[in-house]
Amino acid sequence: MLKLFRTLFFVCAGLLVCATQAKAESIGPDCNTCQGSIYSLDFTKVDGTFDTYLVTLTIDASGYTGDGVRIDEVAVKISSAVDDAELTAAPGGVEYWKLVSGGISANGCSGSGSGFECSDWKLSSPFGAFLPTTDKLIWQFTIDISGSVFDFASTNPDLLPSIKVRYVDENGKKVGDLVSEKVPEPTTLMLLGVGMSLAAIRRRRAQR
Repeated sequence: MLKLFRTLFFVCAGLLVCATQAKAESIGPDCNTCQGSIYSLDFTKVDGTFDTYLVTLTIDASGYTGDGVRIDEVAVKISSAVDDAELTAAPGGVEYWKLVSGGISANGCSGSGSGFECSDWKLSSPFGAFLPTTDKLIWQFTIDISGSVFDFASTNPDLLPSIKVRYVDENGKKVGDLVSEKVPEPTTLMLLGVGMSLAAIRRRRAQR
């Protein structure tokens, strides 16, 4: 029994180490505000830094079911607070976007919401990144967090990474729901990881 608990300890420790180094999970197309699109968020700690992360939001809008024709703003949150951030990649080029601290309201980047960083389309026409498309839309941020990085497998919804996305019509007016989702649902990955680990341990014991 002691050996089993020791094995479980090292398995769980390994999962936690991986959790702080790189994350990847998708939500959609059927979440509350997803509107047929699939959203993937991943982040990896930048080598040689204390708390800086490369954060990538990927949107597959090929199955989008709403009436919007473009995405003009996206926001990501991986920690409760941010010291510094930079937009390093975006559809069409970063020169067409500006970074605004805070999340998104119905009217766009709100400037409020601790920990959120919002990528805002600069031009008055066209009004954002075109969709639907078979090509995935990708935004990439470098974010220096203040505090702890969130965990995709957290059982506390307040400590899950978050995304926000705004779809607009040809005139830049918001269309449909404002996408506002936690990534992923609480405990999904943790239960999966622990379950797989327990199954592997049981198989090994059965083979003895």
